[in-house]
Amino acid sequence: MLTFAKACIKIESVGRHIRNCGGAIAILLLLNQFVPISTHAADPQQEIDGDAIRRMNEQIQELQAEVKQLQARLDAAGLSAPARAAASSIPAATPSTETPATTMASVPEESQPDNAAPSVRLRMFGDVGYEASDQKGETNSYHIGSLDLFMTGSLTDRTSVLGEVLFIPTPDNSFSFDVERLLLQYKQNDYFAFAIGRYHSSIGYYNTAFHQGAWFQTTVDRPFMYAFDDQGGFLPLQEVGASISGQIPSGAVGLNYVAEMGNGRAHLLGSDPAQNYEDTNNGKSFNIALYARPEWVSGLQTGFSIYHDHLTFPDNIDHDELISTIYVVYSNPTYEFLNEGMLVRHSGTVTGAPGVFHTPGFYTQFSRRFGKYRPYFRYAYVNAGAAEPVYGDPADGPVVGRRNGPSFGLRYDLNNSSAIKLQYDHLAQRDQKSFDMLETQFSFAF
Repeated sequence: MLTFAKACIKIESVGRHIRNCGGAIAILLLLNQFVPISTHAADPQQEIDGDAIRRMNEQIQELQAEVKQLQARLDAAGLSAPARAAASSIPAATPSTETPATTMASVPEESQPDNAAPSVRLRMFGDVGYEASDQKGETNSYHIGSLDLFMTGSLTDRTSVLGEVLFIPTPDNSFSFDVERLLLQYKQNDYFAFAIGRYHSSIGYYNTAFHQGAWFQTTVDRPFMYAFDDQGGFLPLQEVGASISGQIPSGAVGLNYVAEMGNGRAHLLGSDPAQNYEDTNNGKSFNIALYARPEWVSGLQTGFSIYHDHLTFPDNIDHDELISTIYVVYSNPTYEFLNEGMLVRHSGTVTGAPGVFHTPGFYTQFSRRFGKYRPYFRYAYVNAGAAEPVYGDPADGPVVGRRNGPSFGLRYDLNNSSAIKLQYDHLAQRDQKSFDMLETQFSFAF
């Protein structure tokens, strides 16, 4: 309002100056018409009167130039077209009838369109590093991680779009393109939100707490049970479907819920595990998650999830899948203590005979921050039986088997958007020789 008032005063002052200059020009023009008559009546004064006429003509030209400059200043101040027309008529002794207030009021109507396009916010994440191990058949290599482009945009005050696109290096040293997430989201209030598209499924804690972008997580990589499919992961961490979520009125307990229905995970060799366009069967996956964030312990979160799907295989021997998780995590700027357990249940054998198979898994991770340094420790474990119909058959996908081992590491934050990590891993696997690995990583976020 102060700026608007100053602008109005300035325009009024400039208009007054134009009117004064216009009056002077009118008087000089009038005198210029009478002076020649007097010069014929008195020849001795002709030379003096000629000088006076020249001076008046010069003054007229100067005043006209000043009027043009003042008109230009009015244009720069945002005066509308009717006001400029009124200002141009001032030298003819016609005062403007439009006030500065009405002139300024017309500016927003002319300069601001009513249908401005929604804006998109873009963020970028990535990482590079070096990896060395004594595993047979593996070479020590520099490598780059995925380049993650994360986009969000609001369509209305309640509706938004989320998109995430990845450029991922492959074992043949080329790049693959992946739409990691694409969601249309609607939020009515804190108790109800709806989303449809491709999302990270709410199985456990880690999968929704740490999305793509290595900078977000403390460690170099994810625990075994939460590895993505392009890194040997076996859980349905990405789904195409719909979900609802929100808070549950519970006071200081801080209960929240998530309910998801999707196409489920594909188990056909050579296909994308997330069924983006067409489901292999008419059955749909369901996932229910419930968690609490109690107010009396800031940083504490506990919860569980239950996921069910019906898996279809090309040999027409299908299996029911039930994935249960439970977790207790505590995280604040200084401490991080993550604990999760998982149990996967598959029914039916590889021959179609009755049978039930369980695959347990867990991890625990602890870290503490000392200034810019954060040392950390993690132990992870997964054990899928050799006769497991889904995780033990190489014809249906990678064999999970048993994997377990510790990881020790150190993270150093260069600033609020980049970090350097150094990590040592020891991995033991069923029917394979144990090996050690050393990894370094530089991760960033913009």
